[in-house]
Amino acid sequence: MRVPGLLLFCAAHLAAGLTPVPHGPFRIAGNRILDASGRSFLARGTELPALTLDAAAILGNGNEFGTFSPSSFVSIRQRLNMNAVRLPLDPQQFIDSGAYRQRATEVVTSANHFELLVILSAASPASASFWTHCAAAFRDFPNIFFAADTPDPVNAIRSAGATQPIVIPAAATSPIDPSVVYSVAPRYATTHTPADLDAQFAPASRVPFMAFDMDPQLDQDSPECAAFPHDPGAATALLQQSLDYFDSHAISWILSSYRPGRMVTEYRYFNWSKLDDGWTCGESPSHSGIAMVLGSHLWGVDPHGLFPVNHVNGGMVLAPGGLATAYGPILADREAWAPPGRPLPTRLANISVRVTDSRGAARLAPLQYTGAGWSNITFLVPAATAPGSAEIAIVRTDGSKVAAQVTIAAVAPGFFSASADARGAAVGEVVQQSTASGETRHFSPSECRGYDCHTVPIHLSRDLHTTVRLAGSGFRHAEPNSEVRVTVGGKPVHVLSLGPADDTGRDQVTIELPSEFSFLGETDVTMTVDGHLSNVVRLNCGVVGQASRPVQGRQ
Repeated sequence: MRVPGLLLFCAAHLAAGLTPVPHGPFRIAGNRILDASGRSFLARGTELPALTLDAAAILGNGNEFGTFSPSSFVSIRQRLNMNAVRLPLDPQQFIDSGAYRQRATEVVTSANHFELLVILSAASPASASFWTHCAAAFRDFPNIFFAADTPDPVNAIRSAGATQPIVIPAAATSPIDPSVVYSVAPRYATTHTPADLDAQFAPASRVPFMAFDMDPQLDQDSPECAAFPHDPGAATALLQQSLDYFDSHAISWILSSYRPGRMVTEYRYFNWSKLDDGWTCGESPSHSGIAMVLGSHLWGVDPHGLFPVNHVNGGMVLAPGGLATAYGPILADREAWAPPGRPLPTRLANISVRVTDSRGAARLAPLQYTGAGWSNITFLVPAATAPGSAEIAIVRTDGSKVAAQVTIAAVAPGFFSASADARGAAVGEVVQQSTASGETRHFSPSECRGYDCHTVPIHLSRDLHTTVRLAGSGFRHAEPNSEVRVTVGGKPVHVLSLGPADDTGRDQVTIELPSEFSFLGETDVTMTVDGHLSNVVRLNCGVVGQASRPVQGRQ
C-alpha cells in the first residue's frame, strides 16, 4: 500500500476548527477585521514567490504542479487549513505588460476560488503609479488586501477607488485611513518571549495587526537560522509560543514562504517541511522548515499523534460512507488486508476503529487495510455517523487505544488520482461512442508504469460523444437538489450522474466532454458539492489526428 509523504502530514483533528473562508468585502472596526457578514476574520497563511511570466519558474522547472497551480492552492487551503496567501507582484512588469496583469488577475481569481484571501504586495520598491494601477485592476475584488512597505501608497490606492484594507508597517504612528491593518515582521534574533512580542504588538488592543515572515531561514546561513534553537523540540516550542500569542491577541499572520527550502520540499508532491530530523543552516536542498508546526497548530493536533485524513483528497474533513486513512501509532501486530469478495470486517489483525459521533453514538468502522507498528489504517466512516465533531479511536485487543478528534460533514468530496497522492492524472473510465457507426470505446484516462503515472489523451471531435466517469469518495450522500459543479480547464461541464459506485466507499461522478474542449490539452478538473471543494486532478483533452497541446503554463 502506498503511503504518500504528504498524507503522513495531514491531520484531521479539527479542535482548532476549519479556518474561516474569506467573505469580503472587509472593513475595520477597532482592532478587528470584519467580513461582509460582520464576523471577525483572522488571516492565516503563507507567502507565495513573486509572480513571474517565466514558465519554468511558474511550474517549478517544468512541473505542472507549480506554485500558482490549482493543486497548490487547494493544498494550502485543504491540507494546511490556511485561508490566505501573500502575492508579491513585479511593479514595473505590472505597469508595462498586459500579459503580466492578465496573469496576476488569473492567479488572484484562482486563489480566491480555492477560498484564499490574496494580499497583494510589491516584490521591489514601488512607485505610486504601480499602486494606482494595481488598485484600479483589483478594486472590485472583495477578497484581496493590499500590503505596502510604507504608508505613502495609501492615497494612491484610495484615489483609484479601491476600498479594501491596506496593510502598512506598524511604524506608522498616526491614523491615516480607517481601513488600515498594521504589520510587524518578528525576528528570532530579537524575539524570544511573550514580552518581546508585547513590545512589538502593544497597540493590538486598539488596531488590527498582522505578522509577516517569521521564518527561521533554515535554508540560509543567516542570523535568523543561527538564533533559532537547534534542538527540534525547543524550536517547535518557541514557534508554538508565538502562534499561541497571535491567537490570544487576535493577530493575523502570513508566515514563511511557499517554496522549496521553506514550506515545501518540492512542487510535485507538496511534501511539507518539518523540524523533526534537524538541520544545518544553509544546507541545500533543505527539507527542514516550519510547515508541519503551522499546519498542526491550525488543526489543533499533536504532530506525533494519530492523524485521520480524507483518504481521497488528503484533507481533514471526513464524510459518512467515505474512505478515511489514519496515520500514526496504529500498532497492529501485523499487516493485513480485508479478504476480497466479502463484506469489510470491523477487525483486522488486533485492531478495530471506533467512531463516536457528535450525538455520542459509537460505531465500529469497516476496515480495508492496516499496517503494523507506526503505520496507517484505511477504513470507511460508518454511514450513519452524524455531522459535527467526532472521535476516531484505534482500539486494540489488549485494551489500549489512541484517539483523535475530527469533523464529519455530510459531503467531503475527493477524486482518486492514479498516483494515489490526491493530485495528477484522474482515475476513472472514458466512454466514447461514434455518432456515425455507433461503435463504443472504453478506456482509462490515466496509465502508470510503477509510480510514474500520466494522463491518456482523450481525443475529442464532433463525431464522438464522450463521457468520463471519475472515481472518488465522500459525496455519496449529496442530496438530490445539491449544487454540484464540475469544471474542466476552468470551464463548467454537464454532470450526468453522481452517487455511490460500490459499498466500499467508492463514489462516481460522470461528466460530458464537449468537442469544443479538444484543444485544452492536459488540464485541471475540480468539483464542488454544495460549496465543498474537492481536490484537483487532471484530464488530457485532445483532438482526433492531432496531438494534445499542453497548457501547463497557464495552471
